[in-house]
Amino acid sequence: MNRCFERNRQGNRCYQLNGSSTGSIKLHGLPAICGRSSSCRAVLKDADGRSPLAGPSDLPLLGKHIIVTAPRQYSQKLAAKLINAGARPLVVPAVQITELPPEDLAQMRSSIRNLLLQPPSSSSSSSSSVTHIAFTSRNGIFAFLDQLCAELGGEAAGCDWLRSSGIRLCALGADGEVLTQRGLTVHVSPQEASTLGLVRELAARGEARGARVLCPVPLVTGGLVEPPVVPRFLQALQDAGAQALRLPAYLTTLGCSPAECSLERAALQGGQVAAVAFSSTAEAQGLLQLMGGAAAFSAAVSRHGVLLAAHGPYTAEGVRAVTGLPVGAVSRSFSTFDGLVKALEEHFAATTPAAAERKEEVVVAGKEVAAAGVVGPAAAAAGPVVS
Repeated sequence: MNRCFERNRQGNRCYQLNGSSTGSIKLHGLPAICGRSSSCRAVLKDADGRSPLAGPSDLPLLGKHIIVTAPRQYSQKLAAKLINAGARPLVVPAVQITELPPEDLAQMRSSIRNLLLQPPSSSSSSSSSVTHIAFTSRNGIFAFLDQLCAELGGEAAGCDWLRSSGIRLCALGADGEVLTQRGLTVHVSPQEASTLGLVRELAARGEARGARVLCPVPLVTGGLVEPPVVPRFLQALQDAGAQALRLPAYLTTLGCSPAECSLERAALQGGQVAAVAFSSTAEAQGLLQLMGGAAAFSAAVSRHGVLLAAHGPYTAEGVRAVTGLPVGAVSRSFSTFDGLVKALEEHFAATTPAAAERKEEVVVAGKEVAAAGVVGPAAAAAGPVVS
């Protein structure tokens, strides 16, 4: 049965059945009948901004297997959001985050002891005093706080020292919650949650020139090469007039062995994976090792049209450089994983049969109009759906 509608002079929607102009049925204020289940328009949303009553037409990721390459500290959050979006994540930790080995940990503790000796910056601080601590990941925050609190005899003592030190704390996006949950103030949090965004924010505030910025960063080993993001960050601080003090704070190594992810590798090679979601460049390096090498990974992705997705433009740039493959979905907002999930949804929403149906032209009251997926008074002004 073909169904289309027009508005009469009173603005009421009149439905015509089977293409006939006779016997129009006038339905006041009811949504248009479109031949498929309408999207859920529930008012109440969950923490991800999604209706718990969302149906298949609202979930473009429904049933799609998506490889999540983040370490366990992050993968649990991304996987949960993907599950809530209807996807079926396959967790392949391409990297793992752990405590430093003993020798490097001793050096870190020595640096923290020296930090504890400096006077509060509000007093007569010297030119050798640390003015800022720039945290570029949650792991860096946890690693630094853990060792600081161990030196001072507990979490309360460590946080009290930070509060009274006068040192300005910097964090990216939602990472700052680790600090605020402990009663600490995040003094600098850039609108663009990236390392270069942080440098720009410090410069815009006039806090970069002359600053001594302690930077807890990862020590990358185990067959992985340090991605350019850390050296680029440290150089950008130097270029802005600050002194960047590198502090290796935690260890980044390969996340698992190829044997431990054989099922996921078989799924990728067998065409059962729809997308791979990266949250860092190091993950791309690790995944190539786990998936049988660059050539095997590239062949599987190309053969089955697997989407590569990245958490932010800097990660996308790194993934392209490591894999030599295009990245088809990039989160525009990357303070949380919501942006990455949204980028995935937008990509697949534009390639579903429902999206194709919305682009088809339909005959409405003898006139051809483009179906933009918007029905009702706003249809004329809404324009085409842009993914």
